[in-house]
Amino acid sequence: MNELNPEALLQLKNELSQIGAYLPENKAPYIWDTFNHIRDENEMRPCTCASAGGHWKRAIDFLHDYAKQR
Repeated sequence: MNELNPEALLQLKNELSQIGAYLPENKAPYIWDTFNHIRDENEMRPCTCASAGGHWKRAIDFLHDYAKQR
């Protein structure tokens, strides 16, 4: 698992605070790239359509948990 530096962690917390029930499309690349970076994975980014909602929920839940623990 990769750790974020303090500036990147602050950015993550800021970005997450702006996301509610709807993921803006312009935030999707940042969310998915950060999700992959922390996990040291290269999972392909899903589309932002409703059918991929489970993937985005998994990524956002993971990032929320990561940010809370730091």
